[in-house]
Amino acid sequence: MTYNHILVAVDLTNPSEIVMSKATSLAREANAKLSLIYVSAHHLKVSAPGGIPWLASHDIEDTDPDEKEQEHYQTDLNALAEQLDYPVENRLVLMGELDVELTTAIHQLEADLLVCGHHHDLWSRLISSIRKIANAVDTDLLIVYL
Repeated sequence: MTYNHILVAVDLTNPSEIVMSKATSLAREANAKLSLIYVSAHHLKVSAPGGIPWLASHDIEDTDPDEKEQEHYQTDLNALAEQLDYPVENRLVLMGELDVELTTAIHQLEADLLVCGHHHDLWSRLISSIRKIANAVDTDLLIVYL
């Protein structure tokens, strides 16, 4: 299968390099465009009755993203992109819900493959975003286990 535009979701940690390496190899083989995206959900407030996180409602209230925070993320994403030996078409830093922002970016960029990483640890088994992403996106999805 050949892809035209590969979107790589990164979390700006060292394991992102593994995900980017896999995506770069695929892009090179297919002569595809390559774009990077980082989505920060840190500015979202979730209301949890009694302060109990697992009872949190699905009503999410946006707060204003800190401009310095977004610039910091953009700098980190640019540094990751510079490590690649392949041209990066887009370097997106977005604030919001991961599945919503990824779906929007996929449509706007006309990406036909989303590559993301999945940490193989206890916390990721309990609160992974992978299931939500898989149910939201309507393009091929490659999950790189870290």
